[in-house]
Amino acid sequence: MAFLTYPKIEVNPDGIAIRIIAEQKQAEVAMFRPESDWTDQDRFGVNDFYIEATATMRDARVDVRHFNWVLPCSGVFSPEKHYLDYSLDSQPRRSMVSMGRPDRRAATGDILYMPPHRQYIGEPALQERHLVCVALGDEFLEELFDGQRPLQGLDPCADVQNIAMRRLFEALAVELRTPGFASQVLIESMLMGLAVELVRHMGPQALGGVTSRGGRQVRHIVDYVMDNLSSPLGIADIARGCNMSVRHVARVFKEGTGVSLGEFVARSRIALAKELLRGDSARIKEISWRCGFSSTSAFSAAFRAATGQTPKDFRCQLSRIH
Repeated sequence: MAFLTYPKIEVNPDGIAIRIIAEQKQAEVAMFRPESDWTDQDRFGVNDFYIEATATMRDARVDVRHFNWVLPCSGVFSPEKHYLDYSLDSQPRRSMVSMGRPDRRAATGDILYMPPHRQYIGEPALQERHLVCVALGDEFLEELFDGQRPLQGLDPCADVQNIAMRRLFEALAVELRTPGFASQVLIESMLMGLAVELVRHMGPQALGGVTSRGGRQVRHIVDYVMDNLSSPLGIADIARGCNMSVRHVARVFKEGTGVSLGEFVARSRIALAKELLRGDSARIKEISWRCGFSSTSAFSAAFRAATGQTPKDFRCQLSRIH
């Protein structure tokens, strides 16, 4: 059972509203699941809800959604999976959430994390929002962490401050909105990165020994690649940067992700290029350099091969959409 605050409007005999009073009303409704697509769930106070794009792999799901809170309300909700969301809007969120206890009421930041099977009380601000919403299920996580459950026991957090997770959320939004070659594979690898970053950020220091050695090495390789996209990233360069042999770095990455290291580098560069092209400040020549291409022509050829568009056409298409 959820308790929602419904607005009560009093009117004078002429039908003109004279005041609004918040009335606490007990409603017989199903527990609200924030990770769902809100089908058959109460959307009181919400206008213009829609999902722009979504992707699913096993029991993990990610989507980009839009909605506009227009009336004050509050409600109890409980995710069935590990739930994270990220605000794509420039203005800060002003929503409040009670993280399991009344004395843990906090303002939500850009990144919100809620473990499953707990009850939270949300008080959304009257704002239009664009969010990237992620739900990570047990099957996805157990396969990633070799049967271990490092997320078990993590505390909720209304404002996760993590630059790597922010970059992954931004890249997910770009890939979902404008998917390219092997998009599902790239999205899955980014969801894996989010899960690992969440454990590293929220878990105790001793948790470092929980994941397998191969999983930690894959994460180290991913971190190195993402931090050095503007630099040469041949297999020998990555092996040297990660202090591994060329043969080992290629094998452990392929075994851990199912994708070759060269493919991952190429896709990550295109994903970064898409993210940068969404802005209007950086020139295409600068973007090609920041994504590690030796020339603008090489960048344009690679981008066109991956997306079917030139960087200029891709940027123009985005400007028409928005």
